[in-house]
Amino acid sequence: MRSDEHNGGETASAVAPPEICTGLTLFQIEEGIALLAESAEEEGLTPEIERALAAYLEGALEKRDRVAEFILYCDGMAALAKSEVQRFQARQKHFESTAERVRGMALRVLEYLGVTKLEGRTHTLKKRKCPASVALRDEIEVPAEYKRVAVVLPLPCWEKLLASVPDEIRKQVRARIVKQETTINLAAVKDALSQETPVPGADLLRNRFTLQIG
Repeated sequence: MRSDEHNGGETASAVAPPEICTGLTLFQIEEGIALLAESAEEEGLTPEIERALAAYLEGALEKRDRVAEFILYCDGMAALAKSEVQRFQARQKHFESTAERVRGMALRVLEYLGVTKLEGRTHTLKKRKCPASVALRDEIEVPAEYKRVAVVLPLPCWEKLLASVPDEIRKQVRARIVKQETTINLAAVKDALSQETPVPGADLLRNRFTLQIG
C-alpha cells in the first residue's frame, strides 16, 4: 500500500472547507492545525494541506488568532526545550561534582581505616588504583613540541602559506595535521553577492518573507 493511501484518511480528516471550518470549536481548530503540521512534516506541504490551512485562515477572526496563538505556542515550547536542555546540563554538572566529592570522602575513610574495601548489603566500596594521568603545574613551561595550536585563517592565506615553503616542509606540515575543517564565511559571501560580485556555488536569496505575529 502506498504511503499516500495509508495517510490519506488522516490528512483528509484535517482538510475542512471554510463552511465546515466555521463550525469547529477553537480546540478543534488547534488540534487540526497540529495535525496539519505533522502531516506537512511527513508528506511535505501538499496542495491538500495548503487548502486545509487556507480554510482555517479564511474562517472567523478568532480562528485566525488561534493560528497565531498556535505558532507562538510552538515557539514558546521550542524556547522552553532549549532552557530545559541548559537546566539539565547544569543538573548533570551538579550531580557529577557531588558524586566526585562523596567519592573523595569515602576514599579518605578507607585510608583512615587502613582497608581497601568496605562491604554493604548490596554494594561494596573499593579502593582502586587509577591509570597514570598528567597534572599540569604550569602550561607555559611545557615545551612547544608537546603543544598544538589552532589557527583560523582565510583558505587562500593558508594555501599561500603552504606554497611559500619547500616541498619537504609542506609535506611534513600536511602529515602532522590532526584536524582540518573548512568553513564558509557566510557574511563575506553575502557582502560580495550584495555588491553584485558573483560567488560560484552560492546565491543571494531575496524577496523571502517570514510570518510576524503582532
